[in-house]
Amino acid sequence: MALKRVRDLELSYKSRDGNVYEWKAPSRWLYRYERDRGAVGMQTGPDTREFEWHVLAKNDLTHAKRKVFDLISEDEF
Repeated sequence: MALKRVRDLELSYKSRDGNVYEWKAPSRWLYRYERDRGAVGMQTGPDTREFEWHVLAKNDLTHAKRKVFDLISEDEF
C-alpha cells in the first residue's frame, strides 16, 4: 500500500513534550523526527533502532512530515 498524502502517515509514537515523533511506513520501516536535532531519521534496518539522519531546512513538524513522506516515497520506488 503506497502513501498518497502526507496525512496518511501512521503516527506510532509522540513524546509528551512533543520533541519526538515516530511514524511507521506501509513497509513497516520506522521514521523518527527529533525537534532538538532538527532532523528526520530513517531506520537503517528492521528493529535496529539506528537511524540515518536527514537535517531539515526548517525545523518544524510540517517539514518533518513532508520529509518522512518524501523518504517513504523514495524507498518504495
